Amino acid sequence: MSDLPIIPEDKIKSASQGLRAIAHELRLSVLCLLLERPMCVHELIEATGAAQSNLSQHLSKMRMLGILESEKRGQEVMYSIANPDFAELVNALKQIYCPEMVCAAPTAKEG
Repeated sequence: MSDLPIIPEDKIKSASQGLRAIAHELRLSVLCLLLERPMCVHELIEATGAAQSNLSQHLSKMRMLGILESEKRGQEVMYSIANPDFAELVNALKQIYCPEMVCAAPTAKEG
């Protein structure tokens, strides 16, 4: 018998689903942008070059999964990272793949 801890299968499954949710290039790009500050769809389109319909589908999926949250401000809908743990995960990926871009910027929505 091993002394290694047994990781519950439901936790592994949940982690796998979370990683799949952010594994798409556009979604990951959006999350990197939102590490800096909340942004509206127009700003995200400009920064990513994505078509509005495509971006909206990805934003909707990440909102459904609890990764993003949205807040209506006047005519605009502002998106931010809902779960600070996802912000930490994206920051960790940024440190690995884009260390020259890592700074001590806010990691979740601004208060």
